[in-house]
Amino acid sequence: MLIKNFKKTLLSIALINTFSTASVLDIYQDGAKYRMIPTSSYLGFTKDVRAVCEGKDISLTVLGECSQNERLCKLRNSLEEAGVSYEASRYESETLEKLISLSKPTQVDAAKWMEAASKIGRQKAVLEEKKRQLSQKFKATKRLFSMQAPSLEPLFLQRRCAGELELTLPAGSIGARLLYEADVSNPASVGVTQYIALSNQSGIDISVKEASLYARSYQIYLHPRQFRPWIAQRIIPIRKRKSLNIRQDKLAYAETAMVENKMGGDVAPVMPVSSMGAVVQTGYKNYHISDLELPSTGEEVKVKIAAYKAAATCALVSYPYRDPRVYRACSFAPKSPIESHRWRIEKSKRLVSDQAYGLYRDGRYLLNVDVEEEVLIHRESIVKRDRSSGIFGGSIRKKDGFELTVTNLSDKAKTIKLIERIPTSTTDKIKVKLLSVEGAANYTLQKDGKLEIDITLAPKAVQKVKVLFELRYDKEMKVSY
Repeated sequence: MLIKNFKKTLLSIALINTFSTASVLDIYQDGAKYRMIPTSSYLGFTKDVRAVCEGKDISLTVLGECSQNERLCKLRNSLEEAGVSYEASRYESETLEKLISLSKPTQVDAAKWMEAASKIGRQKAVLEEKKRQLSQKFKATKRLFSMQAPSLEPLFLQRRCAGELELTLPAGSIGARLLYEADVSNPASVGVTQYIALSNQSGIDISVKEASLYARSYQIYLHPRQFRPWIAQRIIPIRKRKSLNIRQDKLAYAETAMVENKMGGDVAPVMPVSSMGAVVQTGYKNYHISDLELPSTGEEVKVKIAAYKAAATCALVSYPYRDPRVYRACSFAPKSPIESHRWRIEKSKRLVSDQAYGLYRDGRYLLNVDVEEEVLIHRESIVKRDRSSGIFGGSIRKKDGFELTVTNLSDKAKTIKLIERIPTSTTDKIKVKLLSVEGAANYTLQKDGKLEIDITLAPKAVQKVKVLFELRYDKEMKVSY
């Protein structure tokens, strides 16, 4: 990746309207616009590109000389050479096979035949190994080129452009995504760094003084709107007729409705027409970058947008009913909105995870930053099905529950919040009751069945938590949970 002298990146809410003859790149959701002063007719190994020179379209052609000073031209020549070498080795092997098949000796000399077979076999092995290596080189070069450019044919301007050239690149040519990194070395704070990752697969090497990213399309369709009244109408029920001719019934009803409408009476119902027009979202955050080198290599270039530290509250949390692992979860108040929820987590310059995901909760941002490997949790059912129910009158009372075994392997005490659950019902015909929570003094049951249990384990300690609940429902009902 080539990054040359990145200046301080600015975060702007307003659009950049300043026009300059210097090279400019504008990246949108549905494509990109690249404006620059061309120094030659060569564009790159691209396709589906529109070129406009000083306000007039200019045609593109594949006829032209690809200079060896251009990086992709050199790579394309290497690809062609690798392909020629591979084909030559393949023909060598085929020619040797044909020569062997045409050989018809008149006299058989066993010694000479053995010597010839040894030489031929060795030569065949050499040719096969050569062909294998050349095949791998050709495939690797082709794969490398396809990552950088969408076409094997270079494009050139059909006529010279002395002024500013604007290229409209299709969607997907320039990739842009937000990246977030969290440094959790300090247990009392989180270091947040925000990046923009840019990649270029357009087949055109880009070098600009100014680059801007917009979270919108460059093609915004705006249509004039007019007021339409919202009419409340009386619905006239269709009279049921014992007739097999449905089409005549519909025509008769339509004629009746038309007559009543003309006379100022009630009208038949019509399909409602929405009064809402095209919605254009505004207020997006746009990113402005100075001095950007973005060659068409397919590799990502990371540009730092912002970095700050935020006070964090961290705790050990586990959801044993779905995942027995214990996570270190940190919550903090971001200084700017988090726009992408995938994170890279580092601790003391060591990668913890590059597949972490966060979310907003209760006005703060929650992020699982690590796995506490020194705490183990095992969950199992503790009530036998054949002894867990009984019939009282017309109702069934079914007892059930589970047991959590929490083991602390550490030499330090650990405080853990266990997020468990008991069944919950959306109907009054099924009632659920929490009977007991043994082994934990601090717990809270919420209406949706969420059971929060707080425990503190001494070093090397093992603690068991038993949860019992009861379901009550009519004996004629079948209930699953």
